[in-house]
Amino acid sequence: MIKMKHKEGFLLVASMHPYYKNSAIQCIESLEDYFDDPKVMVACHPEWVEDFERLDSVVKVVSDDFPISVRSKLWALQHTPFEKTCYLDADMEIVDEEINRVFDLLDDNHDCAFTVIDPNTGATTAIYTEEGEAQIRDNAKEKHLRYHGGFFLWWNNDKHPNGQKAMNLWWPEYLNINCNGKFWKEHPEIYFKNRAWDQFTFWWIHQKLIPDLKIQEVENNNKHEMLRWNWNHYMDERSHGGLNPIIKHHPMNRALLNKVPGLHKEDEYQPGIGPGGNSV
Repeated sequence: MIKMKHKEGFLLVASMHPYYKNSAIQCIESLEDYFDDPKVMVACHPEWVEDFERLDSVVKVVSDDFPISVRSKLWALQHTPFEKTCYLDADMEIVDEEINRVFDLLDDNHDCAFTVIDPNTGATTAIYTEEGEAQIRDNAKEKHLRYHGGFFLWWNNDKHPNGQKAMNLWWPEYLNINCNGKFWKEHPEIYFKNRAWDQFTFWWIHQKLIPDLKIQEVENNNKHEMLRWNWNHYMDERSHGGLNPIIKHHPMNRALLNKVPGLHKEDEYQPGIGPGGNSV
């Protein structure tokens, strides 16, 4: 395992199902096609380590104590060897050479950088029960999910302690909040569907725990430019100013995936279930 810290690099996580392992490999190979000498860290189950170590760009694979969880990406954040890290969901594909300017999306004046959730698509983003039940979708960060967790960057150095702190807190706070039934009993004002979202955990961190966290919005939240970095499969390229995607996001068909046996079943770290499968 390489312990040196690199200046810039990418982090991917593969867990639970071979789909994610194969998709992560394809994502890394597409990155190698378009990015000049990428450095990649992978977090995965021990069974998959050799599959990732064979890739030229992979400088570190973490598998010891890897949690059996659909949110294991949050656990992986603390293990980055990079001073500036770009997280990529495993089901992404690099399709344009503009990926080479990805690290410019986060400047020295901010701790992390995120794309903004499109308020025109998907389910409610509401934090609080009243608006959640009304299916209101908004971008107001005080009471709605604003930042997308499929692609983001952060500083991992002493000049940005809040960036380090936020990423190190994300996994333990997910366990303390999303997987803790007591939290939801004590907070009926919080819309219960947020238990499923790791982005709710991040909302709690930047609103309640680290209000001074400086979050940069990718491309200054210019919708057409920003969406190129996290281009979901439902987007029509022609309807967004004729711009071409840089990173395509291919969310899986969960119903189809559930028909194929996975490597692991998540019997711990589920929202409402504590480590070891005990109700909390």
